[in-house]
Amino acid sequence: MTSDKNGSQDGPAQPLLSFPVPVAHWDGLISGGPNEAAVGLASRPEAWATHALCVTGPARCGLTYLARAWAGRFGGQYMTAAEFGALKLGALDGLAGGYVALDDADMIAARRDEPLLLFYNMIAAKGGRVLLVAHTGPAGWRTGIADLRSRLNSMPVAEISQPDEAHVRARLRAAAAQRFMKLSPETINYLVPRIDLSYEAIETLMDRLSGEVSIAGKAPGLALARLVLEGLDEDREEDEGAG
Repeated sequence: MTSDKNGSQDGPAQPLLSFPVPVAHWDGLISGGPNEAAVGLASRPEAWATHALCVTGPARCGLTYLARAWAGRFGGQYMTAAEFGALKLGALDGLAGGYVALDDADMIAARRDEPLLLFYNMIAAKGGRVLLVAHTGPAGWRTGIADLRSRLNSMPVAEISQPDEAHVRARLRAAAAQRFMKLSPETINYLVPRIDLSYEAIETLMDRLSGEVSIAGKAPGLALARLVLEGLDEDREEDEGAG
């Protein structure tokens, strides 16, 4: 997760609150426009061209949520790069006949390319399915194994793009709920045309707004949301000027 400045320019530094990771449910996915094709393809593993699918997307677009929700929907196993790296050969073989979602798959390819190749072949032999998610496509993943490179290059890829305004609107509501806040329709209507069309911008705004709400001790109304957005714009202008 990226870091960002906290607190207003003249006020005290505000803590970046930590909230529980939301339980991933397939029905909880915000689907449409930017991720509709990727979510639709992931939902039909029996229709995949091969036993593997890679889904890519920009920072904070929800790849981890998608991977967790996919594993939950099909009774499979979700694994981080660290969890995959800790598995022995026998454990990999035991998982190969089922459904497995691998998060930060580019890191797995770079650090554990031999086990990944073995697992890829096991999945193919046993009829399982593996969903790999990463912020870059498999063509750019680092590996020194030619056979793995060939398999990565032939893997189908579905891409999540940056959000459109309709998706920003839905993501603002979801991001607020995750932080135990509720944005009024008036506040959302103000923010949507003014915020950058990026998942990073949405989450950074909501992180900052949540911190300000905790300091102010009141609901995130339009006036507070306006101040937070203006503060983020000022921060960006300062960063651009310093660069």
